[in-house]
Amino acid sequence: RKMAVQREPFGMFLVMVDPDSKFEKLLGVAAMAPYFIMCALAVLLLRCRELLVAVWLSGHLLNEALNLVLKKVIKEPRPPGAPRVGFDEHGMPSSHSQFMGFYLVFSSCVLLFRVRNVRAHWKLGAVAFNALLSAAVLHGRILLGFHTPPQVLVGFGVGCAAGLAYFFLARAVLFPAFGRIARWPLMRLLLARDAAGVDNVMQFEHDAYARTQSAVKSK
Repeated sequence: RKMAVQREPFGMFLVMVDPDSKFEKLLGVAAMAPYFIMCALAVLLLRCRELLVAVWLSGHLLNEALNLVLKKVIKEPRPPGAPRVGFDEHGMPSSHSQFMGFYLVFSSCVLLFRVRNVRAHWKLGAVAFNALLSAAVLHGRILLGFHTPPQVLVGFGVGCAAGLAYFFLARAVLFPAFGRIARWPLMRLLLARDAAGVDNVMQFEHDAYARTQSAVKSK
């Protein structure tokens, strides 16, 4: 008879893994992707004050709220023996899977429809990487015992639909108004900006810095 896998806590990653399985440890790291992504978006927003990033981050928060509502309405429990590390007892739909679905679709739409001056193969490479990361997170939610396959698939489907709807709603309503929003007194105070008209933001910032340095040295 095959012995049951004895899983142990894996570092700071809030998951239980087989200590002898490098693959499970890799999935344990991947499970933290939603937290890393949210931290990255928050840091990017504080650094760049870009309105697109603010809309993107807000979309993820709305998506999480939708997940909480769905879990409270459906009230489907997690599978028997699911790890208990402070999670909600409800498992339908999987919040990790819904997050990754939203992220995959919204980020892909941003790359394909908003980002300019980047070659197509780099965009497709980024989309492929995000798809692989999403697959790793989804597989980990099942293998590590957090969710059933239907909970993961439904979560991913809801997230994809939410990400697609949110992007095209923002594209129709918010993106065209970014220039006007950036001129609001509060937005000016917060140094909010819309860099949609700049082909290469890093080059633009570098050139502006260089011009400032030259002006200072010439005085």
